[in-house]
Amino acid sequence: MHKRLSRYSLLAFAAGALLGPGAAQAATKDVYAGTPPKGLLKGVPEFAVDNSFYPKRIAVRAGDKVSFKIVGFHNVLFAPKGTTPPALFVPDPGTPVAGAKDAAGADFWFNGQPSLAPNPQVLGPTGGKSIDGSKVVGSGLAVAGPPKPFVVKFPKKGSYKILCSIHPGMSATVTVKGRNADVPSKKQIAKRVKAQKKAAAKLAKKLVAGDGVPSGNVVIAGNDSKGIATLAFFPGTKTVKTGESVEFRLSKKTTEIHNVAFAPEDYAKQLAQTFLGPTGLDPVTAYPSQPFGTPLVADGVVHGNGYVNTGVLDVESASPQADKSTVTFSKAGTYAYYCIVHGAEMKGTITVTD
Repeated sequence: MHKRLSRYSLLAFAAGALLGPGAAQAATKDVYAGTPPKGLLKGVPEFAVDNSFYPKRIAVRAGDKVSFKIVGFHNVLFAPKGTTPPALFVPDPGTPVAGAKDAAGADFWFNGQPSLAPNPQVLGPTGGKSIDGSKVVGSGLAVAGPPKPFVVKFPKKGSYKILCSIHPGMSATVTVKGRNADVPSKKQIAKRVKAQKKAAAKLAKKLVAGDGVPSGNVVIAGNDSKGIATLAFFPGTKTVKTGESVEFRLSKKTTEIHNVAFAPEDYAKQLAQTFLGPTGLDPVTAYPSQPFGTPLVADGVVHGNGYVNTGVLDVESASPQADKSTVTFSKAGTYAYYCIVHGAEMKGTITVTD
């Protein structure tokens, strides 16, 4: 038996040598959207998340497949070079906002403005299961249960940038080489993933500790860097004097969107439940509480319950939303504020003294 196995092994080796590497069957490599295996970093609070692909760069041979395993609230999307990737939500002038009222029963200013509707090109699978650079290809978003792996073939040599529509700036690069080229093995890829996770956890610990947070009357919505997003305000509490202003801004290269809304807790939680629905974004959260260009002033009574909202903030240059907003405090008191986008669980407090 031993001799027979040895002969078979020799025959297999000889056949492989004669046929060459080009005769090898197409391989499938794994890429994770979110930290593997479960999407969370170890050793840091759960509010620190890693909006990254693992690995961020991978090389495959032409004809190989990549299985994108989604382990968080992500999608997978490719857009051809020179084109603008489809946005998750798009203005819909044909369905203007209507009937939006504040706690005092008065109409909000954004009635009549375009609603922000979900983009079918992002929500549903699009473009098939092959990426060759010619068209948009996307996984869509899972609506029930954990998402299945999105397996796509790369038949053509080139460099392909893979995006997550939900987290701007979250990307991976798939380099497709010739059919006979040397590419990293699964073991080598696993080693890279392990090193990437270790570096991400180290960075997350620094960001959670407030590393790099500016001083003065500034609050950062998420102390973020290199894909690490901290779903918290830094600092979480601040004291200012009556008449002073606080600038709320995003980290320069955050992968998240936020808003800052001053409101009673029950009202904030109510808005969190309706922020994202089948018809799109709730305009009461998406739009600022005052018209664009109008100062935001917190006094505890505006709009019937003290509601002051920056609207959604992001750092995308092509987006109409700003990346920062300023709120002035005209009356002494304690003002709680929330990020409705993240379920009103992300919150802070401003104390205003005379």
